Amino acid sequence: MQTDDVLAFLDQHPDFLAHHAERLGLKPSGAPQDRVVVSLAERQMLDLKDRNRQLESRLQQLIRHSEANDRIIASAHQLGLTLQACLSLQDVLNALPACFAEHFKLKRVALRLWHPAAESAGPAYDARSEVAALARNLSAPYCGPYVNDDVLAWFPAAPVLQSFAQLALRDGKGQAFGLLALASDDPQRFTFDMHTHYLAQIGEQVSAALTRVLEAQ
Repeated sequence: MQTDDVLAFLDQHPDFLAHHAERLGLKPSGAPQDRVVVSLAERQMLDLKDRNRQLESRLQQLIRHSEANDRIIASAHQLGLTLQACLSLQDVLNALPACFAEHFKLKRVALRLWHPAAESAGPAYDARSEVAALARNLSAPYCGPYVNDDVLAWFPAAPVLQSFAQLALRDGKGQAFGLLALASDDPQRFTFDMHTHYLAQIGEQVSAALTRVLEAQ
């Protein structure tokens, strides 16, 4: 059969391709009355375009996450530099709220210590066993919408706080001697499912700075 014969057959039977589209690797397109079929190559091209759009969306998401991580790393670096410059316990107590406000845009920061050398820390000193037990039970930073009444009382009543992070502060032997609490009125700032790798590192930085100045007293 010659090409002209095939074309003549298709002219005489215009529904042939639509009726046998699946067998021939073709896909009907548009309304049934349009009698339009899409070739296998065109279908593959459409599938590739759709996959490309998905990959572009995923790439943009990864870029946003990368940029957010870069900002956190830069802020944590500034925190580390600030803490290294602190020469006394009072220096650390003054530096933490200011540093979190400037670099992390967090204005609700509370610190409680029960280290024997921290009795001069004023309101930041809290030797109650309940607070110490809370810190001991934190094997990793806690993030979520809930804290107990003791921790909640460390913050002003307004604005209404929606999410919290709690970081246990430990000495070189792994013993908890303090608790750092961060709070936000944004319910998405600290969530149950967020990664706590950077928060853990921040806790280690604060722990090291406090251990240094407390042991020097």
